[in-house]
Amino acid sequence: MLKNKIRICLTVICLASVTACGSVKGLSDFGAMKTGTQISAAQMASVIDKKSTQADVIAVVGQPNRKTEAGGNTVWYYDFTQIGQAIIGKNISETTAFEFNKKGVVVTHYKTGGQGGTSSNPLLKAAGQ
Repeated sequence: MLKNKIRICLTVICLASVTACGSVKGLSDFGAMKTGTQISAAQMASVIDKKSTQADVIAVVGQPNRKTEAGGNTVWYYDFTQIGQAIIGKNISETTAFEFNKKGVVVTHYKTGGQGGTSSNPLLKAAGQ
């Protein structure tokens, strides 16, 4: 009788563990420090080159972290850094860029590696902060 109760408890614990592992997105965020704006694949797909405008981009992802001018175009950058995923152990440092022509229409948009850090904290600097 006691052995059956122990087996049932162990089975429940094992099933709970396996079920939790099935939710990788939830686990990957556990214990992580995040800064900036993360742009999803769905958000990237909703912006169409040579058609979407600055207002469309703001509606989809919000205001940019920073703006620059390059070759007559305006470039909006959305920096994102995630440090310390406790379960999976993967850090993320990326920048999403949207380039606009003088009429405010998207010329191109893409993701790049994150920008280098400027913090005096070595952990944050390594993560692009």
